[in-house]
Amino acid sequence: MREWRQDFHKNPETAYEETRTAEKVATLLKEWGIETHTGIGGTGVVGILKSADADENSPSICLRADMDALAITEANTDLPYISQNDGKAHACGHDGHTAMLLGAAKYLAETKDFTGTVYFVFQPAEEGGAGAQAMIDDGLFDLVKCDGIYGLHIWPSLPAGQVAVAEGFITANSDRFTVKITGKGGHAAYPAHNIDIVAMAADLIAELHKYKKDEIAGDEGAVLAVTKIHGGEALNAMPETLELGGTVRTFTDEDQDKLEAAIKDISEKLAKEYGATVEVAYNRGYPAVHNSPEETAAVRDVLKAQLGEENVKEFTRTMGAEDFAYYTEQLDGAFIALGQWDGESNKMQLHSPHFNFNDDVLETGAKYWTGLVEAQLPVITPAVAPPVKPKPASTP
Repeated sequence: MREWRQDFHKNPETAYEETRTAEKVATLLKEWGIETHTGIGGTGVVGILKSADADENSPSICLRADMDALAITEANTDLPYISQNDGKAHACGHDGHTAMLLGAAKYLAETKDFTGTVYFVFQPAEEGGAGAQAMIDDGLFDLVKCDGIYGLHIWPSLPAGQVAVAEGFITANSDRFTVKITGKGGHAAYPAHNIDIVAMAADLIAELHKYKKDEIAGDEGAVLAVTKIHGGEALNAMPETLELGGTVRTFTDEDQDKLEAAIKDISEKLAKEYGATVEVAYNRGYPAVHNSPEETAAVRDVLKAQLGEENVKEFTRTMGAEDFAYYTEQLDGAFIALGQWDGESNKMQLHSPHFNFNDDVLETGAKYWTGLVEAQLPVITPAVAPPVKPKPASTP
């Protein structure tokens, strides 16, 4: 697994360009006798492994790993396997995710200590490209007939040897918005002749933050952040147009709907007050990942047996986003965090140019996958009839 992981790290490929990675994955799966399907959702790969006694009524399970890298330049100049592709790096651990799932596939193909069907999904374009949705749109679930789907992500702030899991929503809905304001520009010395859209933008930001604070339940939590604002070129001229934008993160559909409506309503209200016009664009991105109760409980049991109860932590849900959510909109499933911090290094945050996957946890992740399969798809031992005792010989 180390060799595979470091090879993927050295040769990172970004969303929908994972041709080399997908080819290597497919080659290995075929080498191990696993039925292999390629080109799903662009560069996605699916492996199908059945036990000898599997039929259409047998249990099934789906395991997913993402393959894509990020469009950033790696800063780990001391690594012998530093990225060889300029401006691309595995800074989110997907090289490790792919290697761990390959390790699990190899083990399960060799042992086949399960009854049923295991689906291995190697997904492209998690980083903003909605590769999960692309695979679904390309017929993933016509091919994959599973009872539940499972995923994981490396977690730098969690110590190696520990995992974190929680029931319910564990990541946020991730949306983006822009507001384009058009007023009347002119010399800043004569404000009465202009429409001050900079002041309007300031009021808009303040009112949006106040609305979020007053109207969104604190227990549920949400983020509304204006992260970009641009207007004007000269210090002595009021701009004609201004654009601002940002992100909205929510855990519930209700809060998502409320904040989307608020951005539009407050923008239009202020535009009317200032005599300006607005164009509001709100784009809903990745939905929230939901861990279903039964699957989460099954995951906890496996992890506690493997790592000890003290090393299975409660996951604190994150405002980050993960396109695994597209799967859990259609199937029950569970997604966990896998620790990698060794107490000294490997705590660099995800998406940092200095991030590197901790190879010491590859075995932990692969064993989790195989243990989960063997627990969910246990071998069924045929009942053996007791031996028939011979009748005593009849007396003549």
